[in-house]
Amino acid sequence: MTTQRSLYERIFQVLLFEGLAISIFSPVLSWIVDKPLGDATALTVAISITAMLWGFAFNSFFGILISYASSKVQKWKRVIHALGFETGLVLIAVPLSAWWLQMSFVQALLMDLGLLLVFLPYTFCFYWAYDMLRQRLVKAPVKPSPLSPHKLLVAKRQSQYAPARPAKTTGS
Repeated sequence: MTTQRSLYERIFQVLLFEGLAISIFSPVLSWIVDKPLGDATALTVAISITAMLWGFAFNSFFGILISYASSKVQKWKRVIHALGFETGLVLIAVPLSAWWLQMSFVQALLMDLGLLLVFLPYTFCFYWAYDMLRQRLVKAPVKPSPLSPHKLLVAKRQSQYAPARPAKTTGS
C-alpha cells in the first residue's frame, strides 16, 4: 500500500522545512556576518519567502518547458532544474543580502555561496529524515506523487458529495 502526499501535507512540509532552516541558520548567519540577530533573522525570513515564491513560479515554468523537451533532455531534467532554481535564487538573494546587511555585492555572493554549501546537506538530511519518519508514521512506503495532488482530493470530494440518485416513483 502506498500513500501520496496531499496538498496540505506538502504545505506542512515546506513550512516545517523553512521554519527549521530559519531557526538554525539565522543565528549562524548573525555570527558569521557579525550583525544583530534581528537583522539576520529578518533577512533569512525574507529569503525563505522569496525561495518559496520563486520555487512556485520556477517549478510552474519548468514543468511547462520540460514537457516539450526531448527524451534526452528529460534525463537531465533534475540537474537542469536544480541549477536553474539555484541560479535564479542567487540572482534574487545576493542583491537583497547586500542591501539588507550593508555589504558589498562580492561579500554577499560569497556569503550566499557559503550558505548554499551548508544548505545542500541540510536539505538532503531534512527530506531524508522526513521521509523516514513519515514512512514509520503512515506505515506505508513513500511514493512520489504527481505534480498536481489536488486532483485526487477533488475526485474524492466529488464522489463524497455527489447528489443522491432520485428515488424511482411509480406513475400517478
